[in-house]
Amino acid sequence: MVVDVLLYILGILVVLLGIALSIGLHEVGHLVPAKVFGLKVKQYMIGFGPTVFSRRRGDTEYGLKAFPLGGYILMEGMYPPESKPYRGPFSKWISEARAEVRKELDPADENRQFYKLATWKKLTIMLGGPVMNFVLGLVLIIASLTGIGQMQNSMTINQVYQCIDASADGSCPAGAPISPAALAGMEPGDEVVSVNSQAVMNWNEAVEILGRNPGASSELTVLRDGALVNLTITPVFMERQVFDSQGVALTDANGLPVTELRPIIGVQLLPTQQPVPIWDAAGFALGATGAMLAFILELPQQVYAVAQSIFGFTERDPNGAVSILGVGQLAGEVSSANVPVDARLASLLLLIGTLNLALFAFNLIPLLPLDGGHVLGALYEGAKRRVSKLVLGKDPGPIDTAKALPIAYAVWVLLLFTGLLLIFADIVNPIGLI
Repeated sequence: MVVDVLLYILGILVVLLGIALSIGLHEVGHLVPAKVFGLKVKQYMIGFGPTVFSRRRGDTEYGLKAFPLGGYILMEGMYPPESKPYRGPFSKWISEARAEVRKELDPADENRQFYKLATWKKLTIMLGGPVMNFVLGLVLIIASLTGIGQMQNSMTINQVYQCIDASADGSCPAGAPISPAALAGMEPGDEVVSVNSQAVMNWNEAVEILGRNPGASSELTVLRDGALVNLTITPVFMERQVFDSQGVALTDANGLPVTELRPIIGVQLLPTQQPVPIWDAAGFALGATGAMLAFILELPQQVYAVAQSIFGFTERDPNGAVSILGVGQLAGEVSSANVPVDARLASLLLLIGTLNLALFAFNLIPLLPLDGGHVLGALYEGAKRRVSKLVLGKDPGPIDTAKALPIAYAVWVLLLFTGLLLIFADIVNPIGLI
């Protein structure tokens, strides 16, 4: 019991460390191109709140804040000087923010300000963070699947059920028909080598061959105690739910589970950790990226569904949105699960890799203060200046991004509310692995 608790805590700590490192590397993705382009970067900070530790190197102060769930770099000249007085709503906030970023500006750094950069340089800096998370996510997922492996069924029989409708402990209800495996004389420890004289490398291949002729008998060749044994088996065909490559149950247009007839013989296979080919792992990672981008598009709907689940109106979706608390809970369950150590490590790497893909997708949302908002601003500025030069023959200058600060403040409030809502949901109605 004590060991399980310690493993649970260890899993949480590992994932929190992974998140902190991911955030740090995200900011490195911004920092490096900013330095390359000669921009003055005043701060590189992990976290928010009071500064716990900092050290200055060159122009930049590097440090750790009290709440390490986020990070930022502070670049010189994020907002251009005011070209004309702004009298609109929130003018005081905007003026104060502009004054803050231009405070203590050294005349020698006049040309080292963000707003003076070319559009492509701005895009490179702002996309550097999300791209870093994307690359890190791919690396971690591929390392997990290829370097450690994925828990898969081996070709070795772990248990032979005496009937088709056997319970989890292997017992059979009265009158249940004998399973095809039991009738064929299969034994625990048998390793399936071929089906109908066709060599099989995995169970999916075996099932595909068994399913070609419903109702017909097939010949299984198994390796038993070092000798090949031929068995005759007649599978039973039953409706089974269909899952995609990521293990998610497929549903039709009406939301009903998709099923198919599959051959059943009545065995439990011995699970094993098997490395996944690198190209298959890369395909899985890219598929996960696409799924994460789609998930972000549905985020408002996902948050609404979580809110409904809090009050008992709906069941909580096990594949829905979670907070940092929910991520920690999942990490703890993975770390303390009754599976081999390498399987736990692979799952934790997958979790951290997926979180990086989530950071990539989330930061592309085209709203300030997210990176996607800065990208949208840079694209708009570049298009406006190009069109103005072509049509009017003059450069209108940089856009005043400081005027978008009210939107940034509103988004911050929305993100804070969403985070608190998800944390509350993870307390009262948590998502577990089972």
